[in-house]
Amino acid sequence: MSRNLLCSVTACFGAAVILSGLYRYVMEPGGDKGLWFGVVMGLWALFAAWLQRAKQPLAGHLLAAVVAVFVGGWFAFENFGEAKHEVRMYVMIALSIIQLAVLAIAWVRRGRPVA
Repeated sequence: MSRNLLCSVTACFGAAVILSGLYRYVMEPGGDKGLWFGVVMGLWALFAAWLQRAKQPLAGHLLAAVVAVFVGGWFAFENFGEAKHEVRMYVMIALSIIQLAVLAIAWVRRGRPVA
């Protein structure tokens, strides 16, 4: 998998997390915690994309995986624990799973040429 594709997927994931936090802040009263969670986790994901691009793939992979597990775990806990069932939560869980799958594929294929 090319480094550009991996960086793009991680950056899009970070942007989606930030947008999710902004959505929570705008659409729900008392969404300050959601805003901060989205901004902080999204910035960490963007930093992971930058690390992947700056030829620090191990650090970028680990940071992106930690962020994806934390974001996916939080949304799964919120969604299934309190039975809110919002589409936004399902989307964030799906994006976290996709991010982890892309990281796993990139890790397995590291050092191999892209077909």
